[in-house]
Amino acid sequence: MNCALIGTSKFAEVHLLELIKIGAKKLVIISRNANKWRILCKKYKSKFPKVNFEFSKKKILKEKKFDLIDICTSNNSHDLYLKYIDKSNSIILIEKPIISLKKFGKNYKKILNSIYKNNKRIIVSYPMTYLAKNFKKYFKNSNMQKTFDFIFKTGGKYNGEYINIDLMPHVLSFISSFFNHRILLKKNLKIKQKKIRKNEWLSRFSLDKINFLIALSEKRKQKTSLTIQLNEKKIIRETKIINGRFLNFLINNNKAILIKNPMNEFFEDLKKNKNRKSFFEKNRKLTYQIMDTNFKFLT
Repeated sequence: MNCALIGTSKFAEVHLLELIKIGAKKLVIISRNANKWRILCKKYKSKFPKVNFEFSKKKILKEKKFDLIDICTSNNSHDLYLKYIDKSNSIILIEKPIISLKKFGKNYKKILNSIYKNNKRIIVSYPMTYLAKNFKKYFKNSNMQKTFDFIFKTGGKYNGEYINIDLMPHVLSFISSFFNHRILLKKNLKIKQKKIRKNEWLSRFSLDKINFLIALSEKRKQKTSLTIQLNEKKIIRETKIINGRFLNFLINNNKAILIKNPMNEFFEDLKKNKNRKSFFEKNRKLTYQIMDTNFKFLT
């Protein structure tokens, strides 16, 4: 598979490894910073000798054909790259969010419509849909829910409302998967509280007779953690690197349960369904639901 990866951040590096796992044999890394590419190349060329690594500027996206183009750059730049590769026949993978609501405001839907009109094989990364399924296994009587807390801490770089732009797609894709895939379509969303600080974004709201608490924070060098509490029951997701492997655990009743890496699951699903129209259509519908719902928190 011939792939182009746009970006050289730590998270782009995660995507790089996942692309190799699903069969990338040629990987063109696109960046304005050649030095960062050299560091990545040096790090992985010996580890993956069968993968052909190349460096290029973005103009190569119009000069060569790629099976998959992966946009893994800052949130505010996603739309610029999507416009640049307008009408591409490649699969276009985008790290969430597809575009920034802060950048486009009430015009976001017009931009989304334009993006999807010109490319039917766009897929946005929502690994939380897979993680939610693992959590749900350990919550009994999930149809009797009254309160739901989602407490997410990361080592991200964003502040204030930009934390919402960065992390709410994770929250809303998790909620959609955990409860049902139509919950975000409900018309009874009621926002009761919203608190914004430099490194924190918090909201209390009700939706479909459930009271939600969403507490998000981003601080550099902060260890990522996720706590889910449904009524009185609490489960924590922890990650650890053991013998060079990035592992995910659910902590339930003081017992650590190893689960699949949700990012692995997302990329494996993409590989399996890359030729299925319904796979891209389902992702598109979820993207609109997430953007429509999150816009209400920013107005």
